Amino acid sequence: MNTQTRLVALLGLLLAVFALSIGLLRQFQKHEAAESLERIAAERNELNDHLLDLTGRSLRDFANDYSMWGEMYQFVDSADPTWATVNIDASLVTFSSHAAWVFGVDGKLIYGSVRKLDATLKTPPFAPAELLPYLRRAKLGHFFLRSPAGILEIRTAPIQPSEDIERTTPAHGWFIVARLWDDEYQHSLQQFLESDVSLDAPHSTPPAPRDNIVLTERPLLDWTGRPVAMLRTFYRVPGVEAVNLSNHYELFLFLGFGVVVIAAAVAGVSRWVVRPLLRLEQSLAENSPAPLGRLAVQPNIFGRLATLVAGSFEHRQELEREIEERRRAEAALRQSREELRHSAELKARLARDLHDGVIQSIYAAGLGLEGVRSTLRAEPEAAERRLDATQASLNQTIREVRSFIQGLEPEGGDRPEFTPVLRSLVATLQALHAVEFQLEIGLDPAALSAREEVHALQIIRECVSNALRHGEARRIVISLAHDAGAPVLTIRDDGRGFDPASAPRGSGLANLAARASEIGATFSIRSTRGKGTDIVLRFTQRNPAP
Repeated sequence: MNTQTRLVALLGLLLAVFALSIGLLRQFQKHEAAESLERIAAERNELNDHLLDLTGRSLRDFANDYSMWGEMYQFVDSADPTWATVNIDASLVTFSSHAAWVFGVDGKLIYGSVRKLDATLKTPPFAPAELLPYLRRAKLGHFFLRSPAGILEIRTAPIQPSEDIERTTPAHGWFIVARLWDDEYQHSLQQFLESDVSLDAPHSTPPAPRDNIVLTERPLLDWTGRPVAMLRTFYRVPGVEAVNLSNHYELFLFLGFGVVVIAAAVAGVSRWVVRPLLRLEQSLAENSPAPLGRLAVQPNIFGRLATLVAGSFEHRQELEREIEERRRAEAALRQSREELRHSAELKARLARDLHDGVIQSIYAAGLGLEGVRSTLRAEPEAAERRLDATQASLNQTIREVRSFIQGLEPEGGDRPEFTPVLRSLVATLQALHAVEFQLEIGLDPAALSAREEVHALQIIRECVSNALRHGEARRIVISLAHDAGAPVLTIRDDGRGFDPASAPRGSGLANLAARASEIGATFSIRSTRGKGTDIVLRFTQRNPAP
């Protein structure tokens, strides 16, 4: 990621943080407004409870006071309609009630009075037998009922003697009063609460809330605890529009300020940071101080960086010249090392070939001459043949030495085939020594490379020479066979043998191992004292013919 991309990513991150800040500010404003509305809603609920308790106090006092009146206690027994008209009917207006009923202890209706209602409501809009368990259980009851005239708020109280302030004596009857929640009463609630009031069905869905409206709900329950209506108040919170407008102004001001700051930051970064960085990047990419222009003379950090970059180009050129000189010196040194290594290899190879070829040939000729001395008088013809063979061997040795003097390797150039050379070597050795040779060529020598043939002949010559000189062998078997996909050369003799673990590692055995390693073959010696020696050379495995 280049510098420009990083700066763009940084500005993008700044924009993201700014957008997140605006979102958080907006959420904070909404949360603050919601908390304010919740607090106002709690206050309105408390106010509604106090107001309903205050407006219902007259109905509660009516039921409580009259139920503990001695004359009401006597009225249950007398059922005097005149007394009821004077004391109950007239009190409905006083206590802002719309209906009153007196029941006996058995739940029988004794008297009923209504105001501004249908006269049929003199009979209560509930079944006394169903209400009787509730009346016996509750000292002062309070519940709501739905009637043909509308929602009724009902208060109940047991009729007891006036001196029974604790209401511990058995009920002599029950006094039940009701108030109709008509339009006039709901209008008065609206005025007291300064809110819109509605009586809705119990499980109706409230209207969607608005920012400046606080909704409060209170279920109106019957004596069984089931809702008969839902009282909803809608309070319009003053000043919410002004607060919302102020929040919007604050948000827009913050947004405008952020846009200006970010735009200024983008312009400043682009002019004072991005452009100098682009020049520096172009200069480094082109490997030239030309794109820097007048940047190097500016008195700021980028000017100092431009000066350092321009200086680095000069140092780089000096380093490149020095590196080139060192490279040439290293090349000359490598060439010298290669020539030295090649010379060492040639020396080692010359020593090995002289040992395995020339020295062995001369030693074989010496052995032949020793044999001529013993047969010169007794068998002159055989001695003559040995002298001819010795002369031929020495002539071949002279040719090899001449090749070494001329700087040529004995195995270089065109060579005769492997089998004829091997047979010629065996014939020469048989002419010089009283030893039996057996050749077992069970593999086409063409399977060996020219390099492998040369080393194989040298190994055979060294092994045969060791068998004659050190082992005093009388029979030598040379076999070339195929074993598990790999050519195998075996030289076996019936000489004295030796212990390979304790045998001294002279030039002969070392040369054999070195030649095998050079052609990638494995070399092994199996020998036991008095039982001859087996030398096995296993070449690398050959791929089968397609």
